Amino acid sequence: MRRRRRDEASAPATPHQDSPAIPITFGETDALVAVFEHAYTRIRALSDADAQTLARAGGSALIPVLYARVGLASCRRRSVIPLLTEELGTLEAAVVNLQSYGGNEVVLCTGHDLLDEFSRRRENTRPLSYEHGILAYADGAEDLPVDQPLLP
Repeated sequence: MRRRRRDEASAPATPHQDSPAIPITFGETDALVAVFEHAYTRIRALSDADAQTLARAGGSALIPVLYARVGLASCRRRSVIPLLTEELGTLEAAVVNLQSYGGNEVVLCTGHDLLDEFSRRRENTRPLSYEHGILAYADGAEDLPVDQPLLP
């Protein structure tokens, strides 16, 4: 029997391309990252949990994944990226933790607004695929026109 290294045991599972995902814009991604960064900062300041627990509780472990999706979408001239519905739980945890750890009210309201908006989109899932190991939409329905800027 093969022994797993410590990194392998703690690494998040790779999402399956059959997992449901909602489309989110680059601007919403920025807001999501701001919520995750603030949650991580507040939790780190007030908790003695280990780094991995802090990253999961505040959502900062998801930030590199989101940036990779945005980068790929920009290269492919797409206007949205997929957010797995299971990743909504990470946002919800970050918002709950911000409430518990006295987060900034503006960031907390942003988190609640994102949760509300993303919850409304749960029915708008589309097929996913992997491009260069990065989760993306399989269809090109959200491609940008050639003359539209890549970032807002």
